[in-house]
Amino acid sequence: MAFRERAFPTWTRLTTINRRATRRNSDRGRLLQTGTFICGAVGLDTDLSFVYQLFALLFCTLVFARLSIRVRSPEVSVKRQLPKYATAGVPFEYLITVTNNGHHVERDLQALDNPKIIPPDLAQFERMREPGEETRNAYDRWLGFHRFIWLQKLNTGISLKPADVPDVDLLSHAQAIVEATPLRRGSVYFESTTILHPDPFGLNYGATEFDNQEHLTVLPKRYPIPRWFEFKSGRHFQPGGINSTWSIGESDEFVSLRDYRDGDPIRKIHWASSAKRDKPVVKEFQDEFFVRQALVVDTFGNNPAAFEDVISVAASLLVDRENLDGLMDLYFMSTRPEIITAGQGHAQTAQQLEALANLQLTDRGSSDFVSLLSEQARRMSGCLMVFSGFSEQQETLLATVENRGVQTAVFIITEKNDRTAYRSDFFVLASGDIEAGLKAI
Repeated sequence: MAFRERAFPTWTRLTTINRRATRRNSDRGRLLQTGTFICGAVGLDTDLSFVYQLFALLFCTLVFARLSIRVRSPEVSVKRQLPKYATAGVPFEYLITVTNNGHHVERDLQALDNPKIIPPDLAQFERMREPGEETRNAYDRWLGFHRFIWLQKLNTGISLKPADVPDVDLLSHAQAIVEATPLRRGSVYFESTTILHPDPFGLNYGATEFDNQEHLTVLPKRYPIPRWFEFKSGRHFQPGGINSTWSIGESDEFVSLRDYRDGDPIRKIHWASSAKRDKPVVKEFQDEFFVRQALVVDTFGNNPAAFEDVISVAASLLVDRENLDGLMDLYFMSTRPEIITAGQGHAQTAQQLEALANLQLTDRGSSDFVSLLSEQARRMSGCLMVFSGFSEQQETLLATVENRGVQTAVFIITEKNDRTAYRSDFFVLASGDIEAGLKAI
């Protein structure tokens, strides 16, 4: 433990140095540096070999190439054009616009985006395991450096490829296409953009860095839900009718006009008709019945891998039911119990997905969450629930809803070797094999 605590800062510095060295040298330059080193070692004895002359030539070439990139830096500006959302694990492309503000045509430039590097802390390092780590040798497993690199990439959240910039004419601009792959859900933060310009021999790159802070929201990974999956939930009485989903206050569905009766609210008077008939006329309304489904996401537990599957299944169900009539309420526990409603007059499904993208495990008590479900159960036409396992805590959440007569569909995320006997109407999905499990339901 003490060794790893001391090694963590060193590992962070090593990865930073390696990243900078990789950027500053081309493949050709690294090959020439290796050749120079070999010639220097072989040509130490100048009486036995003339290799020292080749060493001198290569060394002078490297020095000249290194000095030449300091003579002139490209006079450009950059602008990143990110999409609004990306999806974890799904590659996408975006543009970096490079504008030439100088007096020379800029050629052979490269654009590198710099996300915020987030190294793991010791607690995360001890808690999580690199996929396939068991196949590494004993020394690598003890040292843990490969796990550190994997966690740092995962925390950073995105993998980016260098982008070649087309030639940029005077007072013009060009667009570089950056290929990116999000590695996790949540927010990815960009700190700067680096423009690389080569020396005349193409051995080294000079780097000009531009402050270019921005963030990208990465939505959870989603899986297709089989077409034959149907969650039958009947229509349910909703106080105020469906019009209340886009109005403030009581606003039911308009049915007809009728004469005013004592006790009718003034706000229901239809003034135009009252003026024509020369007596008060009021608008008559009726309440409506419509579908209002709920999706309950389990945020309690201590298994990060299973929790990621819970989020992915929940996101898949939201997208699958996005275009159905009625409303969808997303229930989850963060620092407090929360509900996000999507449908006519409310948020869009994208906002629910964004909430899932930033959701984290919590160890807060579930009593407040149980109270919320108990209070809101009367509004539910049906309830989808996604759990990681089925402990007493999850059983309480399910009973809270079912005891009020709400029809449920429960998805349980389990370990692959789990042999627990669950209820026959549960949908049991093995962690790490969610797509195949959903296809089989």
